[in-house]
Amino acid sequence: MIKYILGLLLLCTQVQAQYYHRIPNCFDDSKPIRYSVPYNSQYNYNYQVINGNIVNQNNGNILVDWNLPAGSGQLIVTITNSLDCGTSINLLMEALPCDQTTIYVPNTFTPNQDGINDVFTPKGTNIKYYEMTILNRWGQELYFTRNINGGWNGYYRGQICPPAVYNYKIVYQDNSNNYNTLVGKVILLR
Repeated sequence: MIKYILGLLLLCTQVQAQYYHRIPNCFDDSKPIRYSVPYNSQYNYNYQVINGNIVNQNNGNILVDWNLPAGSGQLIVTITNSLDCGTSINLLMEALPCDQTTIYVPNTFTPNQDGINDVFTPKGTNIKYYEMTILNRWGQELYFTRNINGGWNGYYRGQICPPAVYNYKIVYQDNSNNYNTLVGKVILLR
């Protein structure tokens, strides 16, 4: 997604993308978090952090130490070209209680082997049990895993799946021992 925003810089329009990041705040033991923004030396990058500090930045890699347990923070990346045309990426960070279960499921991925967003991988915190099934539009199972760190790479039986909308079903057990089911759609783009 971020790589497409960089391409829009050539159009000289103001485009803004917004992302959310939730961080468990456990025992006041927060560590700096690394964020990566696709970097191109033709553009100028400006980083602004609210309620945190930039520990290190190098060619699109930003290491941020959030001032926890304050509750929230913001990272704003403004990218401009030589004509002063630009865009900004806004990341809102929220510190959550340590025992709260969270799950984030992306809605799109691009398995084109460019190293960016190649695998459909939901993320979560404080999940005791997890399983994910990917189905095509006819209900045929294409992928199954019980590993939350694993994800679907867009292949079925060694063959790349065509660009389309696919269904997912995620069953997980939260920190309170409740089982929950998430059903939704994910778009495979090329």
